Amino acid sequence: MKTDQDRRRERVLAAYAQTGGIKATAKRLGISIHVVRRVLRGKDKARGAPRTDPVRPSKLDDYKPVIRRLVLDEHLTAALVMEEIRALGYTGGHTILQAYVRTIRPAPKAKLTTVVEHPPGAEGQVDWSPYTVRLGGEARVVHAFSLVLPFSRYMVVRFALDEKLETLILLHEEAFTEIGGAPPRMTYDNMTTVGRHVGPGEVWLNPRFVTYAERYGFAIGLIKPGHPNEHASVERPFHYIEHNCLPRRRAGFEDLDDLNRHAKWWCANVANVRVHGTTRERPVDRLVRERPFLLPLPSSRPEVYRTLSRKVGTDFCVRIDCNRYSVPPRHFDRPATVREYSDRIEILVDGALAATHNVCKGRDQRLVLPEHEEAFKRCTPSRRLLETAFVRLGPAAEDYYAGLKAQRGPGAGYHLQRILKLADRHGSSVVTGAMAHAARYGNYSADAVARVIAGREIQDRTMELLPEVAPPPERVRRWLEGLDVEDGDLADYDRIIDRLGGEEEGDAEGQGHPADHAGRAAQEPGATEAPRDARVPGPSAGAGGNPGTGLRDLPRGAGLDRGPGTRGGRGGA
Repeated sequence: MKTDQDRRRERVLAAYAQTGGIKATAKRLGISIHVVRRVLRGKDKARGAPRTDPVRPSKLDDYKPVIRRLVLDEHLTAALVMEEIRALGYTGGHTILQAYVRTIRPAPKAKLTTVVEHPPGAEGQVDWSPYTVRLGGEARVVHAFSLVLPFSRYMVVRFALDEKLETLILLHEEAFTEIGGAPPRMTYDNMTTVGRHVGPGEVWLNPRFVTYAERYGFAIGLIKPGHPNEHASVERPFHYIEHNCLPRRRAGFEDLDDLNRHAKWWCANVANVRVHGTTRERPVDRLVRERPFLLPLPSSRPEVYRTLSRKVGTDFCVRIDCNRYSVPPRHFDRPATVREYSDRIEILVDGALAATHNVCKGRDQRLVLPEHEEAFKRCTPSRRLLETAFVRLGPAAEDYYAGLKAQRGPGAGYHLQRILKLADRHGSSVVTGAMAHAARYGNYSADAVARVIAGREIQDRTMELLPEVAPPPERVRRWLEGLDVEDGDLADYDRIIDRLGGEEEGDAEGQGHPADHAGRAAQEPGATEAPRDARVPGPSAGAGGNPGTGLRDLPRGAGLDRGPGTRGGRGGA
């Protein structure tokens, strides 16, 4: 079994093989050059009898397996390892932990750098950096926005799903609001949303961002390609974000809002309140001295939005960033203008606002407002077909349909379908006559039309009491078949009903036609029931009793039973 001395000897020999020098080996491992020499000369091995002095225990001994896992497997810094083992009960200091971490993780190769001094409030630096994190259990690429004031080292960190110009401007707004002003000069890397170097000494700036900068009064600066030190104040903190901010939530985040809440907490409680390694002061304290040198924010700041041109699809939705947002169905297949704000989306058709939605943070979602769904149900192709077929029955059908919509509301389609089935079974003339009769009593329903056809009494919704009228079913059927709704006069119906009432009173005195006594046979003792198929000439029977002759073929003032085969005309029976 290897001892600690054997493992140290192996590390020294391995480091010496890489560096080739005693001093470089000692510096890399953080040990004395004398120890390196003893190992190289083989004098580090114990001579004679082994030492019997007890090894001094360390507070770190019980936590070394955890430290090795956190450093080598999860790649945590010594600062985060300290927080992890503090939670486990470690009471030691930070120095022995750093010393142990150096022995198990080789130090990175040093690079030549220079320090750039910045006066207070003279400049602000902005840059992006992508990271892969877990949002809602799914690995997603997010973009970290960082604004750093080089003098105070105060930083503002936010995360977004894209690096669009609208997103960049929105995050500038948040950052300027937090620091309480705008630096006179803002520097950027070569990002196309701001500008880029297009040739030696030639710089192109985005006109839209220039307009935004002029509103705040700051100048735009682009760092030269190949000179990262000009942007070191904002570049270096990305390493800090990657190794200190994000690893604190290794299990992931619920969504983008949860990630930004964590970023705000981290900036306020860790990054901006720590003692900075270069300035040896807290960034939040230096910001107080730097804020008077910043430009004041404009009193009125208009909302920032992105304008898009889209076309409403056949599903009455507009596609925006992998999601679909609804508009009223009447706008389908028409051009639309989209205004995308930070928290909402406005869709305009023909210059008028058609819909407003909250921004969806997910992907491949279809967001339909309830009022748009209801409007779609009211104008579905099946209902349109029913309306078209129903109106073709004639003007009476149009009036009856208006009454259906007023009385039945959304359930009018159900009654349309039933009435059309009645028209297929009994004929359009019978159904239109029944609808006209039902409309007289303010009764709009498929059941009312069916009762008229069946010869049953109609309930008058406009009157509390209705005189009892009970003509034989066959007679009513023939009457309805002979109605001409288009050319007939409604006064004719009143005269026919009055004539019927007068004749029935005559039949009650024993002078009616034998067929008219069939309705009373069941009520009078000893009466003989008339056959059910006895043909009773009605209003649809013309000369000779042939069906098909309508009301307009009857002479003006003629009664229902004045055709051949009735009283006053028995010779044709």
